[in-house]
Amino acid sequence: MPGPRWLLRTGSAVLAAPAAGAALAIAIARWGPWEDGLDRLYAGMFIGVLAQLLMLGASLFLGIGRIVPTRRAVAVTHAWAGMGVGLMLFVICLTGAFAALKQEVRYWEMPSERLAPAERQDLDALLQAGMTRFGDADRLLIQVPEGLRRHATVAPAGARPAPVADALALRAGDPNPMPAAYGGAAELLTTLHNTLHAGFPGRIVVSLFGFALAFLVVGGVVNHPRRTPGLLRLRSRAGLRALAHDGHRLLGLWLSPLLLLIAVTGIFSGLGALATVSLAPHAFPADPRQAMQALMANEDIPAAGHPAPMQSLDALVERHERTHPGFRVQSVTVHHWGDAQAYATLRGHGAWQLSTAVFERFHYSLRDGSLLRHDSAARRGAWTQGFIAIQPLHFAQYGGYASRWLHAVAGLAAALLAASGAWLWLQRRTGPQHASWPARLAQAVCLGLGLSCSALMAVTGLTPDTLPARPELQAWTFWSSWLGAAAYFLWPGRGKGRAMPVLRLAGALLCVAAIASLRHPLDHPLGAGLPVLAFDLVLILAGAMLWRLARLTRHHPS
Repeated sequence: MPGPRWLLRTGSAVLAAPAAGAALAIAIARWGPWEDGLDRLYAGMFIGVLAQLLMLGASLFLGIGRIVPTRRAVAVTHAWAGMGVGLMLFVICLTGAFAALKQEVRYWEMPSERLAPAERQDLDALLQAGMTRFGDADRLLIQVPEGLRRHATVAPAGARPAPVADALALRAGDPNPMPAAYGGAAELLTTLHNTLHAGFPGRIVVSLFGFALAFLVVGGVVNHPRRTPGLLRLRSRAGLRALAHDGHRLLGLWLSPLLLLIAVTGIFSGLGALATVSLAPHAFPADPRQAMQALMANEDIPAAGHPAPMQSLDALVERHERTHPGFRVQSVTVHHWGDAQAYATLRGHGAWQLSTAVFERFHYSLRDGSLLRHDSAARRGAWTQGFIAIQPLHFAQYGGYASRWLHAVAGLAAALLAASGAWLWLQRRTGPQHASWPARLAQAVCLGLGLSCSALMAVTGLTPDTLPARPELQAWTFWSSWLGAAAYFLWPGRGKGRAMPVLRLAGALLCVAAIASLRHPLDHPLGAGLPVLAFDLVLILAGAMLWRLARLTRHHPS
């Protein structure tokens, strides 16, 4: 056992490290050597968090080799820490897989929005339709088809944009507005991943679990046996415990670089927002609001007050694409149409560019087509560029379909690591006759969430997206099924054998969701149905794996 000095040092560091990191961040934000206040702010954030990690790591392992072997200490710490945070990590990582595939889930749950890939729509016609619908709007935002969003939307832009339900959705070549589509599965799961449905405080809590994931990944790699057979061994027929043990090690080892990337960017995804608010008074003591103004750089050009002839939006965008062929336009915002100072803002980003459309903007005059200003993350300081790169790296917005599916696989693998690690820990400590309360709690969280996600997919596939009450029905199904599963596992009595029916039900619901969804691709062109068929195939495979896992639980009913 570690001695009292080590325990005292570790406890003191756990309490002192956040305070020391915050003090260092404040000092850098206020007196750092960078002239740009925004760069000082994010330099303080990154360096402060790094210093905190180094302090915690040093306190844990400095001198521990004299007490117990370092490898043994890492193994014990990894096991107990994994059990302590594993259940919450399972929730965050499983929903993170859906968050990475938000476009795919949204496209799958909205049959009426499934369209074949088409060329860019007539922007001038979209502008005219928007002016007819929102005649008093000084700014109009036109979202062009991009990725799996196969239709365009037009809505008023500004500080308080119109709700999504009020936006004008149009298909290519069809002047009639698309009917309203209702669905909330993608948003429900993404919000659970981002904030635990607890707003900004929940976002901070989620980001803190990035520390736990990074610590567990590093500890697992350090603790992996340094033998060649162990790098590829997967005993699929040696029982559930051997399969879970080998799968846990293989997933943690081979996906460790990607898992570390997701963990680190997850840390700064939430703490970055907190740092922007907390360090702004130190980086911009005269006016803390300048921090957000400097970050967003939304400098509006006022209207002149007298009319002038306007350029064609289509001609403007075509000329821009010839000049900047690698830039994918995602939206066009029209300011003061018809005024001599009218201009258009083109937002988007390039392939594999670690930025988002929020920061990549071209501003063109609508009177003569000249370039007024170009905003880009590449023109920011190095520390600010690092902060801007966090979101595309974490949510796989840098490489299209491939990066999204890769991050989804990593999120699912992280969830499996959390669940299998907790299960293996419990197997060593659970009595042979009855499931312990920790085991029941783990089942309530992990299997309950799996069942609720399956029920959500099933009700989404079975209900039409023309039903206005569909989002409420989806939310009710998700939360009630999770609560019901939790009550089922936590109910007093013999706890053995409760997992198998839940796994089978979850697998059956996923297959029902896929089969119910298959009726829609038959009504659409092949190009519109392929993404849906791919998602249906994933649901069927996941359902089959859950049924297979249910069979394996016969020998391990807990």
